[in-house]
This record gives sequence, C-alpha cells and structure tokens, in this order.
Amino acid sequence: MGNILDIGISGLRAQQTALTITGNNITNAGTEGYSRQEVSFSENNPQLRNGIWVGSGVNVDSVRRVYDQFLTEQLRRDTSTFNEFNALAVNAEQINSLLADSGTGVQPGLENMFGALQATVDDPSSLPAREVLISEANGLVDRFSAISDRLFEQNDIINGQMEVIAGEITTIAESIAELNEQIQFASASAQGIEPSELLDQRDRLLKELSEYVQVNIVEQDDSVFNVFIGNGQALVVGNEFNEVFTDVGAKDPSRVDIYFRKGTAVQNVTREITGGQLGGILDFRDQVLDPSLNQLGRLGLVIAQTMNDQHKLGVDYDGIKGENFFTDINEPTKTYQRVLGDRNNADPDDRVIAVEIKDATQLTTSDYEIRFVGPDDYTYRVFRNDTGELLQTNALSGAFPESIEIDGMEIRFEAGTFQQNDRFLISPTRRESQNLDMNITRAEQVALASPISTDTAIGNRGNATIDQGQVYDLGTSYFSEEGEMTPPLLIRFTSPTTYDVLDNTDPGNPIPLFPPLMNQTFTPGISNSILPEDEGKTAFTSFGGVLPVSPTYQQNGTSVDSVNGFFPERIDIGFTNPNNGLTANQRTLITPLNATAREIAESLSKRDGVEASARTTVEITDLETDSINFLDTEFTLNGVVLTQTLGPNQNQYDANYPAEAPDPVTLNFLADRINANYELQDAGIVARSDGGKLTIIDLNGDDLDFELRGDAGDSFRIGNGIDIPLTATAMETEDPLSKYEGYDFSEGGPYIYEFSDPSQGTISFEMTGTFETGDDLLAGFRQAIENSGYVFSGNVDVDISEKGQVTFQPRLEVNGAGTVGSNKVSIGGQVKVIVDEHYDLNIAPPGNNLFPTDPVGEPVAFGFHVNIDGIAEVGDEFTVDFNSDGTSDSRNGVEMAALQSTKTVKGQSSYSDSYARLVEVVGSVTSRAQINRDSSEVLLRNSQTAVDATSGVNLDEEAAALIKYELAYNASAQVIQVARDIFDTLISTFR
Repeated sequence: MGNILDIGISGLRAQQTALTITGNNITNAGTEGYSRQEVSFSENNPQLRNGIWVGSGVNVDSVRRVYDQFLTEQLRRDTSTFNEFNALAVNAEQINSLLADSGTGVQPGLENMFGALQATVDDPSSLPAREVLISEANGLVDRFSAISDRLFEQNDIINGQMEVIAGEITTIAESIAELNEQIQFASASAQGIEPSELLDQRDRLLKELSEYVQVNIVEQDDSVFNVFIGNGQALVVGNEFNEVFTDVGAKDPSRVDIYFRKGTAVQNVTREITGGQLGGILDFRDQVLDPSLNQLGRLGLVIAQTMNDQHKLGVDYDGIKGENFFTDINEPTKTYQRVLGDRNNADPDDRVIAVEIKDATQLTTSDYEIRFVGPDDYTYRVFRNDTGELLQTNALSGAFPESIEIDGMEIRFEAGTFQQNDRFLISPTRRESQNLDMNITRAEQVALASPISTDTAIGNRGNATIDQGQVYDLGTSYFSEEGEMTPPLLIRFTSPTTYDVLDNTDPGNPIPLFPPLMNQTFTPGISNSILPEDEGKTAFTSFGGVLPVSPTYQQNGTSVDSVNGFFPERIDIGFTNPNNGLTANQRTLITPLNATAREIAESLSKRDGVEASARTTVEITDLETDSINFLDTEFTLNGVVLTQTLGPNQNQYDANYPAEAPDPVTLNFLADRINANYELQDAGIVARSDGGKLTIIDLNGDDLDFELRGDAGDSFRIGNGIDIPLTATAMETEDPLSKYEGYDFSEGGPYIYEFSDPSQGTISFEMTGTFETGDDLLAGFRQAIENSGYVFSGNVDVDISEKGQVTFQPRLEVNGAGTVGSNKVSIGGQVKVIVDEHYDLNIAPPGNNLFPTDPVGEPVAFGFHVNIDGIAEVGDEFTVDFNSDGTSDSRNGVEMAALQSTKTVKGQSSYSDSYARLVEVVGSVTSRAQINRDSSEVLLRNSQTAVDATSGVNLDEEAAALIKYELAYNASAQVIQVARDIFDTLISTFR
C-alpha cells in the first residue's frame, strides 16, 4: 500500500511540474525571445519484492529549453545582414532623391545657365540678357550649395547615429557580461542545470547586439559566451566587457571614428567594423556620402576653372579684360582646407601644406594620404586611397617651399617640422561644392567679346583672307595694357611665299617686333598659322635703360663721353637634363662695364640654347625753349645734329625731310628729322611723336646718345620708355580714375597702392584727401610716389589710362649749358633673352642693374593664333589689333557656351555627363542596397520562422499537453485515493 501511495504521489508531483512548465509556456507565448521548455520524465528504480521487480513511480528528470544553436546563430547573422543593408538603403535613398530631383539637382541648373549664356551670345549688346546669365549662374551655385549642405548635414546625422549605437553596444556588452556571471553561478548552484530564463535573456541581448554590429560568439565552459566584433576585438570575455565609443576622426575632424577601449589601450576599429546598423552607416559613408561629395566637388572645380579660364580670354562690355567668372579655386584659404593632419601626428603642430589645383580636368574623385614612413623625418610616400596605389616616394630637402604634382594638383610643403610617422589626408575635392561661388556681379562684367580683331587692307591684290583669330592666353606682354594690344601687329607679305610680322604702333612707320619675326614662310592656297607656336621656350627681359643721376657736362673745347650706366654682370646659362634632372651651367658670361644692349645680346646668342636680341627705347617730353632765346637750340642724336638748317644740296636727309627748323623746336619736327636721316636710318633708329611725347627706338639695341646745346632755359625730359603700373591692394575706387577728373579719397578707403622696382622691391603708399581736378589728381599721385621712399633720378611723370590704370615713369631733366658747353645723356637698351626648353638664365651674385638677381622667365608666346588662307601678293597687308567693339561681339561667349558639351572631366565626360554619372552611381548603390535589403529580409524572416518553429510556443500543442498532463495528474490523484481507501480498509479490519 505504501508503494502505491508513493507511486501516486510521485505521479502527482511529476504531472504538477509538467502542468507548471506547460502553463509557463502558454503564458510566455507572446514573450519575445522566449524558448519553449519541455519536461523530461524517467521511471524510478524498481524494487524486488517476492522475487518480482515492482515499479516505484516516476521522477522529473529535467526541464529542457528547446533550443537549436545553429538556427539561433543563423538568426543573428541574418539580423546583422538585414540591418546593414537597411541602414545603407535608408540613407542612400535620401541622397539619391536629392541628386536626381529636378528641384534640387545640378543638371537643371546647368541647362538654365547655358540657356541664358546662349541668349547673351545671340544678343551680346543686351544688358538684361547678361543679367539673366548672372542670375542663372547664381542659381547653379545655389544648387551646388544646397546639395553640399545637405550632404554635410547627413554627415553630422550619421556622426550622431554612430555615437548612439556605440553607446548601445557598450551597454549591451555590460549586460551580457553580468548575465554570464549569473548563468555561471546559477548553473553551479543547480549542479550544472542551465537557467533557461537567463539564457533566453542573453540570447535576446545577443540578437539586439547583432542589429548594431556583426558578432562572433565563442562558448566556453559553464555556458559562458565570449563576444567578439570587428577583426577579433573582444567585446565580452566571461564577466568582463570592453568599451566601444566614438571620437573625432584621426584623419578628418568633421567625422567620427569608432574606437575600442580595453583597459588603457585604445584602438581605432572603424575599418574593421562590419554588419548591423553600424556597418551599414559606414558603408553609406564610404560608398555614397564620400563619393558624392568628391564627385560633386570635382565637378564644381572643373566648371569653375574651365569657365574662369575661358571667361578671362575675353573682354567685357566696357572693353576690359575678363576676370574670373566664378571665384578663384585656388584662393589661399581653399588651398589649406584641402589638407588635414592626423590627430596622432607628433608635436609641435606646425606643419603647413597647401594643395593648389593646377588642372581640374585631370582630378580624380579619390582622397590621398601622405605618410612619412621613415627611417628619417624627410622621406614620405603618397598613396591614392581608393586603390591603395603608391604614387610617389620622395624626400624633403628642407628648403621650403617644395612641391610635387599628382593628378592635376600641386602638393606644396611650405613650413614645419615634419617627423617620422606623420600622416596627412589630402582631399582635393571634398569641400569644393561648398566653395563654388560667383565672382562677377554686374552685367557689364560678362566677357563675351574676343580681345582681338583682324582686318584686311583695302588695297591687297591677292585673294588671301585672315580669320578672326583665337586667343589662348591674355597673360602675355601683348595684352599687358588694359584696352590695348601692345604692340598691334601688321602682317606684310614680301613675296607670295614670305611675310614679315611688324610692330604697328605707328601705322605710318611699322617696325620689326622685339624680338623680330621676319621672312616667315607662307604656303599659298592653304590655311597657314601666321604666328609661331609655343615651343616651350622662355623669355627673360632686362630692366632697360638706366637714367643717370644727372646729365654729363661737356665744356667747350673738350670731349667728354656720356655712358649708359650698365655695370658688369655675371650671367649663367644652365641646362637641366630632362632624363635625370641634373643641371649643368655653361661658362659664366661677364658683361663689360657700359656694354651696349646689342653687345650683350650678341655675346649671349653665342651660347648654346640661347637667342638674344636688343632694343633701345627713349621717351622725350616737355621740350622747352629759353624765353630769352640768346642761343639757338641744338639737339643732337648719336652725333647727328637734328636742328641744323641745310642747303638745297644736302645729302643727309631724304627728299621729304623738313628743311626749316621751327622756332621753337617741336617734338614732331625732331621725329620727322630722325626718320628722314640716312645715317640714323642705317643705324636702325626710328621715331614717332604725338606732339607731347617723342619716342625714339634703336631697333638694334645700341645706345642712344643725346646732346643739348643752348640757353640754360632750353630743356627736355628724358625717360627709358618703361611705365611702372600702380596696383590697388585695399579698397578700390568707386569709379575708375580719370586724368580729366578729380577724386575724393576721404570717402571710404583705405586706398593703398603699390608698385615694384627690380632693385628696390615692392613699395606702397596711401592716397588721402580730395583732388578737385584731373591735374590735381595727377599731382597728388606724383607727390605720393615721391614721398614713398622710392629712389629715382629726375622727376616722376604720372598718367592715367582711359581704363583708369595709373602708371608713372621717372624722367631726367636735361638743360642747355649756355655758352660754355653742353649736356649729354646716354641711354642703354633692353635685352630680351630667349632660351630653349630645359634651359634657364641665372644671375650670379651680387647682381647689378641689367637683370633681376632672380630673373623670372615668361613663356614665349603671342597668346593668340591667326590664320591666313588663299594666295597673297607682294605688299598685301593684314592687321591684328585690340577689339574695341566689345558690346556687339560674342566670340568668347561662343567658346564659353561650347564648354557645355566639351569633355572637360578627365577628357571623358562633359559637365552633364559627369553629373549623370554621379546620379547613376548613387542610384546603382541605392538600388543594390534595396534589393539586398529585401532579400535579406526574406532570409531573416525564414530564420525567425525556423527558430520559432523550434523554440517558439505552439498554443495548440501546449493546450493538448495541458490536457494530457491534467488527466495524468487526476489519475495520479486517483491512485493516491485508492491507496487511501486500501489503508482505510486495513485499519477497519483490525478494529
């Protein structure tokens, strides 16, 4: 009976436990992450009675959590994958719609701007059309700015998202570590039986963690999980956890990086993080955000530079050379923004690197990195980030600035103590879409016209025609004067197959160019390029004539020579071997004291790779005659007395010379005498006069020697013909200055002007006060220059051009000496040295007054092309001059409009093609992310279904089990009742 009771009680207890577990399953059917539990029964050991083994009831063997480790791990992987693609897709969708939308995208802005440009080309005289162009260009700038601002806002948003996620990862890691400890303790307390609820909690945390980042789980003894992220970084080990946090990026402070802290050690793990929302955000940054910023920035740079370059080849509505259409892409602040030093670079933080865009059309969309790799502090390497390619290995010499050129940009090391392990991020395009802005603001500033015009002489006998010409560089000397071509050109055919190109400054007396361009070959019947191509040659020009402190006095009866004042100078001609970079100098040329420019040029021309020519220019002004007029004025040039009166049989002048010397002598008379004199003609000396200034030129570069005899009041002023321009460096005047009107410098300001002198450097002064008339204004500038500290001979002549350009030229006054003698002045010439490619000219110390100490050459080029086609005859002439009709000409506008379809981006894409490519790439990444998200969502759903099918609660099954266990429980209770009845019967039997 006792056994029956024990059996009943054991059954009652076992079924009660089963009912409890089943009820717990039912009540947790909606609990996320709950794993169904099952009761496992086993029979108690039987007892041997009367030779028979009799059962002794049932025992609850275990309560097992229904769990499949493989399915759970698969669920975590699918969760991580889905969240990664979802984060990428959600962020990419925003950028894709931003770039492709007609209301915000760049493409409509480009079309509107070029549509307005075409309208101005069709009607260049219309100022309203030009206003519309500026408005549409501003609209394009606004679109670039809006997209850029949105992209940088998105960068800030994901910075915040990454910070929150990193904090959540650390919090979860701490909770998992605590659960590991609790599970370990609970298992030990229950003789190894695992606590199902704690295990479920940990699995839920691990699933939540996999939403943020991909995790790897390694199980150790006692059901403890170790959790690893990234490239094996231990987030949780046993009951200890490590911290994940964000901080300012090591390379770029505008974005955060992911850091892993273990004890005191901190590691940047941004590149190792994959999967989950965090991996998706990093994918978005690498695959969408950075490429969008870089490609948009490159497009902005290409548009700005190509439009600026072409716009500067034209002249505006007022006939002034075009300036930048958009702001300069190489403003100093922009060049420094393109370089970011690594936060781990050693102190002191004094390195200065600038990046100047040389050719935006050759830029890539990649960032670059400079690494000082050691073993010293000078050796560095340049890597391209998108491919990891090593582009250059180089070393600093320490002689700053030093530069290298890569992919259309110049990286310039300017200062600082560079050290081993230094790193610098080069982002040539990242911020450039923000920097795009308009430079011109007025309709009159739009430079639609070409600066040159060509013409054909009416009397030409041949049928040759000249085209309109094409300008490629306004930085040459031919365009050094605003509103002029200096000099204008005359193309004169000396035969049907040869021609000369002449200086047409004085159309009545054209002279050879400096250097000359004579006897050029022409092929009849085809188009001939008249001006030489740029052959890589470089020109160096000397200072020009030196004004003496005072004229040289010559007493009657003596002979005293005046000198040109040129000191000896040591000139080196060097050749740099293009194959190995080594430079070799020819024997130093030492010029003699007072050598003529012609002699110096001849000596230089004997050197390899050098072609030199010389020319002497002198300007005479303010020719005055003494009021007493006791002595006749005698003006002598190179030994020729120009003021003498000759008889009818003279043989010194040609037939049309002015025979009678006027009283007083005029500059026009002197010019006519010079041009008519046989001896001066043979010497290559010509002259021209506008009545107020006599310009005398020795085409061969010999000295021009002047002698003046006459009364003390007879005088003239002499200069070397080189005007020095003034540049406004602070506030510009509200209206262009004029020599016919005064100006009030007390309004606004400061009005700072500066000029450069080869021997004295840069000199500046400030204009203040009010000047009522143009003469007052000229006198004010003259006084300011004289008080600026500038050292010069004689006096200063100031002039203001029609365009408002202020120039001055020192002039020496030469007077008659009365009856006792005469005064002499000799002016030397200018030397132009043209060296072949790879050759250079240098002045050995200490230098003197011929060339600058550090001469800077300029390319040998006209800056424009002209072509003549057809058949020419002897004497046919064509002219090239400055285009004075800037209001109705749109040739430069046509060239600007052509940029819309020109493949300016890497020589492969137009502006629109490049932007379309950006939209296409972002759209492709977005589409791929959406597809991957959708497919990974299906996999995640399947994994969840599989886990639910295995570990989840099925209410139908649990209800059936509940009934089963309830019936078993009732039956066990009935067994106990039977045992009781038997017990009662036995008791009653013995009463």
